[in-house]
Amino acid sequence: MSGMIQNAPFVVFVLMVLFPLGMAALLVVAGLNARRQAALVTSTKSVPIGMAEDGYRQFEGTAEAIGGQALRSPLTGSECVWFEARVEEMPTSRGRDNSGGGWRTVRSLTSSAPLLVRDATGACIVRVSGADVTPRDKSRWIGASLEPEDRNPARLGMQESWPMLEVSTSTNRFRYTETRIYPGDPLTVVGQFASHRFDARSDDERDVLLEGETAADLEADDETDDDDAAHAATASSAGRSGGDWASMGAEREDTLDALALTVTKAEIRTGGRGKPLILAATSASTHAYMSEMGAQAAFVIALVPLGIAALVLYARLG
Repeated sequence: MSGMIQNAPFVVFVLMVLFPLGMAALLVVAGLNARRQAALVTSTKSVPIGMAEDGYRQFEGTAEAIGGQALRSPLTGSECVWFEARVEEMPTSRGRDNSGGGWRTVRSLTSSAPLLVRDATGACIVRVSGADVTPRDKSRWIGASLEPEDRNPARLGMQESWPMLEVSTSTNRFRYTETRIYPGDPLTVVGQFASHRFDARSDDERDVLLEGETAADLEADDETDDDDAAHAATASSAGRSGGDWASMGAEREDTLDALALTVTKAEIRTGGRGKPLILAATSASTHAYMSEMGAQAAFVIALVPLGIAALVLYARLG
């Protein structure tokens, strides 16, 4: 091995050093992000929703589907309030579009529809776009078609790892990944809170997405909420059978966005620079502990590629 490294062309030698260094850098960055998140959750005190002042706040409550209208995750069809789904393909041969081989994402969707977090003092809309999410559980499995035949795969908890070995074959060349948060899950939310309690809008003008409409228009919209929900459910079903996931998500988001404002004006979303929106389907203390442990694990694992890079350098220069 030492002789091979010494005789390798300079470009190959540089790549042999840079590749493990890059892996180590990614692990260190992931560890720093996890440690920063743990520090944010620890330093931001939880407050009751009904007593919160505007600003960067933390709430602990229960995840709730707006108006009881749960989402349906695209791959397993699970009732949930948030999901992330991805389908990847292992090409049967290498070509210009996949010269490097490996899994290639062919379809993906992260839920952007709002959800509610509720505690004993009230409820708050959570605008999930851009959130750093720790889900309740996750699934990863393989199959033969773009749409999975198995809709009930094994489910892993948030602290469990993905399978160590996944082998694709000519008949099982698709890999499905899905993570979820369910109605009723404990939910910790950290983000920029706005109560809107002093807004000039009246309750009859609560549907701010429809600015410029008359009171009669708003009443007519209220009467068609059920029709919109049914239409969204139909779109969701179409998405699960091979339709446009992105269109499905946008339609559902619009419906729930309008419905959410009939429940509460209070909302929480991502803040300014350095103020992320954090969602975790667990208590704040548990999430902070898990993030810190994840950070320490990333730092320890980063030592492996660093050691490999050091050995390559020693074999060539030492």
